[in-house]
Amino acid sequence: MKTPKLCAVMIAGMLLLSGCKSLVEKGDKLYEAGMYDQSAEFYEQALAEDPQDVEARQRLTLARNKIIDRGLIDVRMLRLSGNHTGAALKLEALLRNQVSWHIEPIGPMAETQNEELRYATSWLKQEALSLSRSAFPDPFRYFEMRYAFLIANARLGNAFAQYQEQLKINAKRQCEKLSTSQSKDRLFLQRFYRKYCQAWSIASRPAQRVTARALYSEIHIVPKLTVQLHDTSTQKQRLQTVLSQLNDAFRDSLWYHPQGEGTFTLNVHATFKHSRNTKLVNRQKHYTLEQAQPNPSEPGSFIDVEVAKTYQYPVTEFTEHYSLDMMYLGRLGRQQIEHKVDDSQVHHTQSHYADFPDLDLEPQQAQFLDVSTHLTKQFTELHTQFVADLDRVWLQTYCEDQLGSADGEYVLRCAKLAPQHDYVNNWFNQHFGLSYQAMSSLYSL
Repeated sequence: MKTPKLCAVMIAGMLLLSGCKSLVEKGDKLYEAGMYDQSAEFYEQALAEDPQDVEARQRLTLARNKIIDRGLIDVRMLRLSGNHTGAALKLEALLRNQVSWHIEPIGPMAETQNEELRYATSWLKQEALSLSRSAFPDPFRYFEMRYAFLIANARLGNAFAQYQEQLKINAKRQCEKLSTSQSKDRLFLQRFYRKYCQAWSIASRPAQRVTARALYSEIHIVPKLTVQLHDTSTQKQRLQTVLSQLNDAFRDSLWYHPQGEGTFTLNVHATFKHSRNTKLVNRQKHYTLEQAQPNPSEPGSFIDVEVAKTYQYPVTEFTEHYSLDMMYLGRLGRQQIEHKVDDSQVHHTQSHYADFPDLDLEPQQAQFLDVSTHLTKQFTELHTQFVADLDRVWLQTYCEDQLGSADGEYVLRCAKLAPQHDYVNNWFNQHFGLSYQAMSSLYSL
């Protein structure tokens, strides 16, 4: 006996293979199988191709109504199982979709939704009361953002306004704590402090100039380049281009900041050679022709005789030697970064203008080595590895090496590349009662 999930996968697979079916027909098949979300996707694709497709629009409305109807059943099941948070989140998502899809529930669907809204309203009030008693103001604000449609639908805005005074008192206390942690080398913490207090409409103290000893305000690239190219090469500026790209990559990284105190020195060594030698040679091909010659046995008559011939033609032979050896070397803090790329090719090609179809000869152009593609591949690897090294050392410095520290500055630096790191979330939960991701959604960290 096939499970519903297996059947759904089989139906979806068959639809992908039936290329001759229209998008609406594919959506209909999925709709009949109870796969309303998937059917809606096909109807949406049909409307994207033809916004005037009335049939697709009607079917899409039917599918979305089914999605809402089934979603309300899921809400009820979650509530009955005791998962009130899951039920509220699901109901919030359904309300958002109803507004986006311009759907107004009617009949049994409306009755089910109103019933679940009553339960959700009761839960929202209890949850708000509980959160208002916390010393952390941010979980309440996150709660309001997370269930904004439910709160608006239940008209709880005025009821929740009674908690705002205490929340702001708690937020002011948080601002004061952040204020005392400001110092010369707290660049990320100062930025967070100002954003946080501004979001709560709390005046922050005048900003002092903050520098960052571990960050860099300049990059100094020290090139040692050897370039030997043939006269017709179009690749003479490629090494300068990659130096510029490395410079831009560093300035786009977290290590660079106008208020940094250091200068990052990057040594770049490169040897790029591309020679093209030519040699003119004569080639020949032998063939025979039948020619009429006097017949010695019968004077006055002729016989056909095969005569050996040689066809000579000039050929220009080219031999290309290409090589690239390039590496960067630098030090970030206490860690050294380096990477090397290399490539070498010997390529032979030729050209000639001989045109003799009977000898399978036709003019030939030289197929030169695609040096540009080779360089692009090596330069891309070098650039990609440089960016990876910058990130790796940042993570090592501000995440792995600081696991025993509770320094908010290092936590915020670590969070820039590892927002899910336990080190980051433990600190935010301890000091704000929320994960970094939740705080970031509130304050655009």
